[in-house]
Amino acid sequence: MDCLSHRLSCGVVLLLSSATGSADAAPAVFERYAGSFSATGTILEGPDASSHQVSCQFTIRQQGPTDLSLQGTCRAYLLIARSVSARLSWDPRSGQVTGTYTGSRVGTAQLRGRQVGTDFDLVIAWPRPLYGDTTAQMRVASLDPNRFRIVVTDRIGANGPVRATTDLTLLRQ
Repeated sequence: MDCLSHRLSCGVVLLLSSATGSADAAPAVFERYAGSFSATGTILEGPDASSHQVSCQFTIRQQGPTDLSLQGTCRAYLLIARSVSARLSWDPRSGQVTGTYTGSRVGTAQLRGRQVGTDFDLVIAWPRPLYGDTTAQMRVASLDPNRFRIVVTDRIGANGPVRATTDLTLLRQ
C-alpha cells in the first residue's frame, strides 16, 4: 500500500504545478485550481505493475499570489488510507514551479516543472530509489473548468518499461 499511496499522491502534486504561466495570468490560474476536489482512477503498483482502483479527497488553497498548498487523503479498497500534502511556489521571472510533496514511503520529494501550452509538466525527484530510479514524470491536463486529468509515468523495475503509474481524474466538488 505504501507504493499505492505514493503514486496517488504524486498525481495530486501535478495538479498544483499547473499554476504556472505569465506573470499576469498567475493569480487567475491559481484561483482556478483552488478548491475542493474528489478524484478517482487507477494506479499501478510494484514491478509486476498490478492495477488498483483508488479514490481521493483534496483541498487546494492559494497561499498568496504565487503559492498553493494541498492537503488530502487517498484510499484504496476502502480500508487503506494515506494522508498527502504538497506545497508549490511559482517564480514569475523564470516561469518555474518548485516545491515539495510529503506522503511517500521514500521520503519528501522535490518538485520542479513548468507550463507547456494548456498542460503542465513536472519532474518528481525522490530522495531514494523507487522502482529502480529516483525520478518520475507527471502531466496534468484540464478537461474542462471543473475536471483535470493527472498522469504520472515512471519506469517499472530497474530496466523495465516506462508506464503510467497513476491516472486520476479530479472533479471539483
